[in-house]
Amino acid sequence: MFLKSMILVVDDDSTFLEQAQKALDRDRQVYIASDADQAWSLAQRFGFSVMLVDLELGEGDGLDLIERLHDAFPKVAIVAISDRMSGRRELTHLKARGAAALLSKPITPEWKTLVEQLPAMGRRK
Repeated sequence: MFLKSMILVVDDDSTFLEQAQKALDRDRQVYIASDADQAWSLAQRFGFSVMLVDLELGEGDGLDLIERLHDAFPKVAIVAISDRMSGRRELTHLKARGAAALLSKPITPEWKTLVEQLPAMGRRK
């Protein structure tokens, strides 16, 4: 039996979560969480291959969640997402905290390509 890879998307914007689920739910099973506590609970229950975490969560800091997830699941690819443009310095800081990449909102077709490549990158760590 073929198992779909599993993706977790964490964002406090319900519209964005719906868009992400539609865009990424082709050959993958996409779970959504609207806050850090819900994301942590899902991450402990399921074996995600990729986790996408918004840096600007309403209740809690997305960067703290990325670091916590990375510490607990070091072989899982974690992607920071943000609607603010970031420079090379911020990307270096994000990678030091556990993010494999940074994607800028809104969702584009390039997201799907990157997300498909990330599980292999996470396993190499």
